Amino acid sequence: MKTRLLAALAPVPALALPAVAAAQEVPPEAGSIVVEGETLEEPAQVRAAVQDLAQRHGRDAPTTRYLDDLCISVSGLNAAGNAFVRQRIVENAAEVGLAVQEPGCRANALVLIYHDPAALVDRIMDEQPWLISAGNQNRLDRALDRGDEVLVWHNEEVRDESGRRIPHSQNIAGGTRGSHDAIGTAARVNHGGWPRRNALQHSRSVVSAAMILDSDVVAGLDIVRLADYATMRLLAPDLVPLDDRGSPASVTSPFPDESGPQGLTRFDTAYLQALYSLPPNAPALRMAGAVARIYESDE
Repeated sequence: MKTRLLAALAPVPALALPAVAAAQEVPPEAGSIVVEGETLEEPAQVRAAVQDLAQRHGRDAPTTRYLDDLCISVSGLNAAGNAFVRQRIVENAAEVGLAVQEPGCRANALVLIYHDPAALVDRIMDEQPWLISAGNQNRLDRALDRGDEVLVWHNEEVRDESGRRIPHSQNIAGGTRGSHDAIGTAARVNHGGWPRRNALQHSRSVVSAAMILDSDVVAGLDIVRLADYATMRLLAPDLVPLDDRGSPASVTSPFPDESGPQGLTRFDTAYLQALYSLPPNAPALRMAGAVARIYESDE
């Protein structure tokens, strides 16, 4: 099952990840999660940017996010660095209303820092191939071909309109009873939803997610920026790095360029607050107005 992704990887000793020192000394306090001195964008610009992102995913696509409590695991830094990054992500998640499990939980979000991301992906595919779906494998292959220094993937599942898991029905006709191969997979049937103007009959939940960063990227990087970047990439799957826009400012881009924001921006916090405040079955197109309202009201 995809839910085994981070349960299998969370301990990480089996993958023999070497610890590297955090780029900067872990600060005693993280301070404000919004970059000071940030140039504020007009709400219309924010709305347009989010609207464009939603259009890329389709008018009838639901927002995609964690509907289960978050359990984060961080590996590859020294002990203090791992603990700081984890705690920072936990605090960011709690601030936007995403419940977080206690330490020792079964991880469903993973940050891995490794000297050779491509080799780590290959090892996962060799030893635990079920952890990366075919679709994610293709995307990772393209990212590696581009030379991406950060690899991120999410395993998702369709749920009912309230975010509950949809029970399996009988097997698809023609399949072998009890089999879960490409032909005999058990179908999921949503018995509970009725379409409404501003809501869908289904929702989409992140079951697990992982981010692999090249350790060369981490060296010299502010640890708060690293944690906030991981927050956005893991908790907001539909927010692709805004590489093709000068605004709104986001910690996701440019990264790890020194010119990029050094922590969560006003836009980032508004985006997360909107994402985790909308109903599970809210269409992605509702995000634009929600983000703009929060962005404008935030003082």
